[in-house]
Amino acid sequence: MHQRTSRLLTVAAVAALALTACSSGGAPASGGGEGGSLVFASYGSAYQDAQNEAFLTPWAEEQGVTVQNDGPTSYPKIQQMVESGNTIWDVADTEPYFPVANCGALVEKLDFSNIDTSNFPEGTWSECSIPIAQYSTMMIINADTYSGADVPSTPADFFDLEKYPGTRMVPGWAGAGALEFALLADGVAPEDLYPLDTERAYAKLDTIRDSLTFWNTSSESQQSMEDGSADMWLAWSGRGYEAEKNGAKIAPIWEDNLLAWASLSIIKGSKNAANAQSFIEFAAQAGPQARFAELQPYAPADLSAEPKLDELQQKWNVASEEVQSQSIVTDVQWWADNSADAEAEWTAWSTG
Repeated sequence: MHQRTSRLLTVAAVAALALTACSSGGAPASGGGEGGSLVFASYGSAYQDAQNEAFLTPWAEEQGVTVQNDGPTSYPKIQQMVESGNTIWDVADTEPYFPVANCGALVEKLDFSNIDTSNFPEGTWSECSIPIAQYSTMMIINADTYSGADVPSTPADFFDLEKYPGTRMVPGWAGAGALEFALLADGVAPEDLYPLDTERAYAKLDTIRDSLTFWNTSSESQQSMEDGSADMWLAWSGRGYEAEKNGAKIAPIWEDNLLAWASLSIIKGSKNAANAQSFIEFAAQAGPQARFAELQPYAPADLSAEPKLDELQQKWNVASEEVQSQSIVTDVQWWADNSADAEAEWTAWSTG
């Protein structure tokens, strides 16, 4: 999804933020009054443009609201706004652990009376956030390197240098999935992943350390796929889709994919709180989420959405039943509570 973002105190990047869409907006949102304004902060570029087309523009026209875009999302900036009593953003797109770590302090609790969470995967919403799109951190293989009937297909295969020699590329920070993937490869059951045994994870990562390289922005991972400069990747599904769309010879491996999502929250002290709530209610609906997924390589968080996908989009569609059945939901509460220590450990290991 977006590039790696700045962090706030004990908050570290877990996994930033995969495809789809019909264009109906669903039932009108009910939280705001007619008119007024809303300031929306997100990550810019085509991603924020798509958010405007799918969410902000239809909602604003329906409600008679003037929308101003800002960004990129910055957690220190949010903290500064709230502490100074001068909140200039109303709604922000954040990584999912941020509202969990800062609910009631830097972001407001939401009114769920007009928000249907029944079609969201369990664990993807919180008291202070709703999911608008899903993606996965997943194993992707170089189809030129590995072909035929016997190709890498499990986390264990990712770590098997004898059977599947080659270079591996993973995210360059703790919260982006490499620790979970290492534990899965070492035989930890998905239901036993958390709390993470980081010592065991690093021991497993050490077994492929000499064949390991890191990506620190999502564009780096995509470029590597397009260049064919690695043999396996642990990367975001959206970047895999974009890379294959651009001609990369790659294949998705969905077993034990790590599900994450983009979240919307109301910033503490919002000057347009009613409009912010109204917008959140609109963005939580299946129709707008489906439209967003048509425009960007992300899947709707609302699994009842029925986007119109081409063949390649469907291949990378995280919302499909087949993929969801193999997904592991990232424990954002664990990361909210432990991110600072985890990042310090990662830095010591990766630079040691």
